[in-house]
Amino acid sequence: MKSFKRWGFDPFGLLGMVLLIGLWFALVPLVPRSALPTPWGVATTAVQKFFYNKTFAFYGLADVGYFSALVYTVQNVLMATIGGGIVGILAGLVTARSKLVRAVCDPIVLTLGTVPILIASPFLLLWLGTDRMSAVAMVGFYAAVTLYTYAQRAAINLNPVYESAARTYGASRGAMLRDLLLPGTLPEILGGVRIALAGAWGLEAIAELLGAQRGIGKLIESITGASDVESLFAALILLGITAVLFDVVVAFGFARLTRWRGGRGSLTNPR
Repeated sequence: MKSFKRWGFDPFGLLGMVLLIGLWFALVPLVPRSALPTPWGVATTAVQKFFYNKTFAFYGLADVGYFSALVYTVQNVLMATIGGGIVGILAGLVTARSKLVRAVCDPIVLTLGTVPILIASPFLLLWLGTDRMSAVAMVGFYAAVTLYTYAQRAAINLNPVYESAARTYGASRGAMLRDLLLPGTLPEILGGVRIALAGAWGLEAIAELLGAQRGIGKLIESITGASDVESLFAALILLGITAVLFDVVVAFGFARLTRWRGGRGSLTNPR
């Protein structure tokens, strides 16, 4: 079990997926096909329509297959998470070290962060149009809010003993940032990145569904209008698989990036 955690892999997550698929098979005989298609039917649809499908082309969609729609969505999610994450992390670290700035920024950020995406999206669509920038801005904003909170909390939780010791030895601000603040907050910030990335997939799909011209959300909107249940399930499952694969890759990278933590204790305040 420890070896799994070291590589950022959760075996219980895999067990949950297996149980979910087993439940799906169990419900197939009990639910009409119009509401719940068979797993093999969905798998066949996903393979057949992955690169090209004439029905999607008939809808007039820019994406004529699941693959091109997923590529567009992945690009938007990565741009939004990276851009919003940088802004949120920097703002969180700055406010953690300035009570005055934190007192001003916290109510604004936390209030805006509670606004549901369904309410915020019409304003962004009016301001930025229906191109990809509106979706990227929408998802990036929520990623920034999430990582603002994680970065701020990580910096506040740093044990002040280490900062006092660094000042005693004459460490400059740059050295403290490089050798203390960033390493000390990195594990918690990276955990926030995974949370932000996990939520970004659903937010991006909703943003595309509400007004985008491309992406898996737009594809889902068109499929829903055609009442094609198998294609709809295939789109949702492919989006879920994509999100899981990215989470596994990110978890592996973060585990390697923070492998120095093993056996070295914590820089955070003792609880």
